[in-house]
Amino acid sequence: MKPLKILALALFAAGTWWIAFTQEPEAPVQTTKPGHKIDYFLKHFEALSMTLSGEPKQRIKAEYMQHFVDDDSTELTRPIMTMYSPDKPDLHINSETGYLSSDGELVLLNGAVNIRREALKNIAPLEIDTHNLRIQLPNDFAETDEFVKIKSGTNAIEGMGLRAHFREPINIKILEQVRGRHEIN
Repeated sequence: MKPLKILALALFAAGTWWIAFTQEPEAPVQTTKPGHKIDYFLKHFEALSMTLSGEPKQRIKAEYMQHFVDDDSTELTRPIMTMYSPDKPDLHINSETGYLSSDGELVLLNGAVNIRREALKNIAPLEIDTHNLRIQLPNDFAETDEFVKIKSGTNAIEGMGLRAHFREPINIKILEQVRGRHEIN
């Protein structure tokens, strides 16, 4: 009877092992997207876009540019944008870092942002200081919700938020908490 118990116990153990082995779930196959990985980078990056008539429209320079394969975006270190206007001084915009969307239509300038335009004849120089500026390149529109300070000649205005079109005629609107100083000559 003892051999029968041993045989039954051995059959039970073998059956349990077989059930456990055949019922083991398969390891899940992970289908993950590639991470936010750089596929190429450039030092001293520069790109120039032109108008349909072949005139310079905008230039973007950066000390360092890195492109990401997963979302086709681009990050910039110390970007400088130049917007060209015929017969007017160029508009120069620089910041600490920047982001360029995959379609090339949106630029996010992060950190401190400085915008300046030199004087011309009876047009005073213009300087705008703010942070975190969003620029829509196709229509030369810029906006921020941050504090803004504008200086033009001896005049100054400041407030919260900015909406601006940088094509002639330049149109700048400060959204709230606006204070200004205007000197009459």
